Amino acid sequence: MRILTVANHLGARGGLERTQLTNCRALAARGHDVDLLYVSAGDFADEWRAFARTMVQTSGTLPRRRHPLGSAAGVGGAVAAGARLGPDVVYVYRYWDLPYAAALRAATGVPVLYHLCLPPPTAVPRWLGAALGRVDHTLSVSRDTAGRWAGTGLPAGGIEVVLTGIDLERYRPAAADDRAAARATVGLGPDDVVLLYAGRIGREKGVDVLVRAFAAVHDAEPSARLVVVGAPSLGADPADSARYESELRALAGERPVTFAAARHDVAALIAAADVAVAPSLWPEPLARSVMEPLACGVPVVATDVGGNPEILTGWLADDLVPAGDPDALAARLVARGGWRRTDPTLGGRCRAEAEARLALSAETDAIEAAAAALRRLPQSRRWRRASPSEARSWG
Repeated sequence: MRILTVANHLGARGGLERTQLTNCRALAARGHDVDLLYVSAGDFADEWRAFARTMVQTSGTLPRRRHPLGSAAGVGGAVAAGARLGPDVVYVYRYWDLPYAAALRAATGVPVLYHLCLPPPTAVPRWLGAALGRVDHTLSVSRDTAGRWAGTGLPAGGIEVVLTGIDLERYRPAAADDRAAARATVGLGPDDVVLLYAGRIGREKGVDVLVRAFAAVHDAEPSARLVVVGAPSLGADPADSARYESELRALAGERPVTFAAARHDVAALIAAADVAVAPSLWPEPLARSVMEPLACGVPVVATDVGGNPEILTGWLADDLVPAGDPDALAARLVARGGWRRTDPTLGGRCRAEAEARLALSAETDAIEAAAAALRRLPQSRRWRRASPSEARSWG
């Protein structure tokens, strides 16, 4: 099967970019041809090159008001390039790319598979409403996210909820020596109680609530250390991001809080933590910052927003706290902090939950089945498939 996927930036802006990369790589590993249409390259570009059959760069997939003629011409060229690739399915993750997918569907009859990883905009613009009606099937990362799209024009009957999968080989528990080595990279010792936030640094992520909560945690457990790893979104206001970082450092004061830049080897640091924290204030569709630590055998304390309660179910639900409540967050972190001494089987139970419910293979099965079902739909026209050498020349 030939799958054309569409991306904006090939780099870490949030969990969505990592999810798209991981899923498409898994599809390629099963023998499917994955073609990529993208706007700008970033730190994931080499990983895409390792498996994508073709990579075609375009100036954009959505016309822009400031440059209507030039941007519309760029989108037209992108549609022509996608049509020449002759995909069986066009597979998109962002609603900004749906007009492109709809145009390609109108030109070639190729069905549209939409992977719903974001809540809808507050007001659905006309261009998006028209494109939503052209989606043939939708995979949603959580029931919460699917429900938020009700009434937007997205065909409700075609939404299938599939939890995001985690690469259980990449995210796995670490031996004691490996934990110590990873901790040393951020100046921490093997006996410290390490609380970790790894993700985007933005106000909606509630990092300030975590730093406030850590004051009480450190008072209760002097060996506790907080590590905050990440960077602002590439689309964030630089001035506000700088202000927010200054606010976080001021809140930390003299307490042992380490601020570290985003890093490519974050899996090692996750596995080295004692507790991971996901203090988001906004409705996370399905946070990788909750799932990846579980796969590493690390418990997660998270806010009860968005799809988080769909990950932390059963006994794991004890680690859900109200959003924006530093006292509740601190209390739960204190309760979980010493688990390696008081409840040494906890890490294994977290890993078992990830293996049972969050395996990448299960999500890949669902994507593959949805794409195969769409491939069988009657299509009005087919364009000539391009050879690999022709397609590369367009990129």
